[in-house]
Amino acid sequence: MSTRSLLDRLDAVQPVVARRDRYYRGAQSLRFMVDKVDGTVMGFKSNLARVAVQAVAERIRLQDVTATIGGVDASERARRLVQDCDFPMVLQSIVTDMLAVGSAYLIVWVDGSGRPVITGESAEQVAVERDPITRAVTSAVKRWEVKDANGVVTAEHVVLYGPKDIVHLTRDDKRGRLTFVGKVPNPLGVVPVVPLINVERIHDDVGASVVDDLAPLLDALNKLIVDMMTTSEAVARPKRWATGVSLEDDDDGFVADGGFTADGGVEPLDVEAVSDGAKIPFRDADDMWVTEQAEAKFGQLPGADMSGYRTAVDLVMQQIMAVTSLPAHMVGITTANPSTAEALRAAEVALSTNAEGRVRVINRPVEWAVRLLVAIDAGCSPDDVAVDVSWADTFTRSIAQEADAAMKLHAEGVATTDEARLMVGAEKEI
Repeated sequence: MSTRSLLDRLDAVQPVVARRDRYYRGAQSLRFMVDKVDGTVMGFKSNLARVAVQAVAERIRLQDVTATIGGVDASERARRLVQDCDFPMVLQSIVTDMLAVGSAYLIVWVDGSGRPVITGESAEQVAVERDPITRAVTSAVKRWEVKDANGVVTAEHVVLYGPKDIVHLTRDDKRGRLTFVGKVPNPLGVVPVVPLINVERIHDDVGASVVDDLAPLLDALNKLIVDMMTTSEAVARPKRWATGVSLEDDDDGFVADGGFTADGGVEPLDVEAVSDGAKIPFRDADDMWVTEQAEAKFGQLPGADMSGYRTAVDLVMQQIMAVTSLPAHMVGITTANPSTAEALRAAEVALSTNAEGRVRVINRPVEWAVRLLVAIDAGCSPDDVAVDVSWADTFTRSIAQEADAAMKLHAEGVATTDEARLMVGAEKEI
């Protein structure tokens, strides 16, 4: 596939990636609004998309790595390489990106000192081409822009990854075409770009995101909350009324204390006004209204009933919980707080199972990335390297239950001492 075709593929997915990213960051526009709303209120968002993504991502933790090179154990070296390039930290951000926008990428190469490293890449900059039969990556491209202090693009860099060579191209605004900068040979014999796609269906190359199903529900939730805030500002405070009171005339249409008159354009402060330049002798801030007119009557209108908003928000929140697998206590429903560790684990079963499914999706790509890392360090072919990775339990742990289970398994000879220590967290994860 040509560089132009890969760049076109990269451009094609950007609208989807950008939309998902806006919802994850809580930067989406407020929808379903007919009337103009105050700008400060328009910026209010309930960002449950981030909560839904992080709730799954934080349960996916790399626990251990084992490796062999030509049948010889190289696990210690593999663990050191993984730690030296901060791969657990990179993996955490990559998993978050994959869940949020549908895809993310790992590039395995060397740094300026020649040490093998794994870097995390965004779907905003990287695209790959796969073999239609084996689904292996046959080529990849990474594109990024250089901007000046004013945010103007001054240059565009493109790196084309192939199984034999890695080519660097660049483009500036004047020529408008890619020019060759240089290339280096690729001794691995495979493309060192590993895609992590949040696959839910076959040939799902763009990946799925919880944002797709969550977006319309978040739009509805934010609309309801903004409506509630607007209603609270306008009519939630009870209004008082008075009849049988003579209003004072104001010939020049100006209230001496800087308040509001009907024929003036000044925003009201404490004084209400009526037409024809008359002013009301009472202010909302007054603790007591007094008049000498015997026929005067005073009263108060009830404030707006906000309970309807609560019902509507609860209905939308139930749909959000169904779509995201978030338990009630994680979306702010405090009346549903689990009372025990077992109740907490039971409430999070769907969420933990979801995370477990995502572990199966990324397990093979992560193994392949570590294989490339070890192969670069050993100077051998990735075919000579075998890697296995293990993951921490995605379910909420009860320390007492874990310790009891570990002791029983150890006593029966099912688990070794090191395995039992790892089960209870006595051994540090990688």
